[in-house]
Amino acid sequence: MKIQLWFRVTSLLVFLQIALGGLLTFSFITALPHIITGFIVLAFAIVALVMAQRLKPPFRPLQGLSVGLVLLTVVQIVLGFTALSMGNQVIAWVHLLVAMAIYGMVIAGTFMSMRLDYRSKEQSVATVGPQTQTS
Repeated sequence: MKIQLWFRVTSLLVFLQIALGGLLTFSFITALPHIITGFIVLAFAIVALVMAQRLKPPFRPLQGLSVGLVLLTVVQIVLGFTALSMGNQVIAWVHLLVAMAIYGMVIAGTFMSMRLDYRSKEQSVATVGPQTQTS
């Protein structure tokens, strides 16, 4: 499976996670769906990290972004459980801000991986054979 698809699915999961967080904030749901989806996002981020680290040739911006995504997701989980247990509004706001950063990172990763896929196809077409250009 391509890294581009992993980032796309992860971005959809992060969007769902933010929506579930809003539903939890206004007491429409319990915390369990939000928690479960958070750990699923972490699993997808870890898979994206492994895939980004194994790219040949290495694409450093995507590798760094995937490391940051996993780290921020772990921080987010810790913040979420802290906010849930303490009920502190400041921690809840920081939790929301980190969620926005994660969403931005996963969208950036999606576009980076799409660009990487496009460039690799472009290079493979160029190496297949000589192209004739007409003026």
